[in-house]
Amino acid sequence: MQMEEKIIGMLEQIMSKQDDHSEILNGHSEMLNEHSKILNEHSKILNEHSNILNEHSKILGEHTQKLDNHDSQLKDHGQVLSAILTGQEYLKAEIDGMKVSNANEFGAIKGRMDDFFANFEVLRDETWKNKTDIQRIKNVMGMN
Repeated sequence: MQMEEKIIGMLEQIMSKQDDHSEILNGHSEMLNEHSKILNEHSKILNEHSNILNEHSKILGEHTQKLDNHDSQLKDHGQVLSAILTGQEYLKAEIDGMKVSNANEFGAIKGRMDDFFANFEVLRDETWKNKTDIQRIKNVMGMN
């Protein structure tokens, strides 16, 4: 009997330990259930954040498209401004050429005018001299 009592004692110890382990496992199960609830709540929050991020990604995509459109417009405007600037430079060069040409022509005209005035002076002097001669001849002939 002693052996049976030892075996029964050992079985009681094993049963007691199993009960202790069952309590520990039950506590762990409760903790796991709580953690599952927390994880489910976090999953919901993460899903909401994912939706928000998807909306923001869509908005960023739209902004990127707008920026691309603006970039294209700025390039077009830059080309137009460059063409205008080139045209202005061409016109300025043409006007500068016309100024030089006008200055040359004005110089030539001024030279001719100087010659004209000199010739006019000579012609006036000769005309005066001729009138004087004609008047003397008239006086000598008594036509006056």
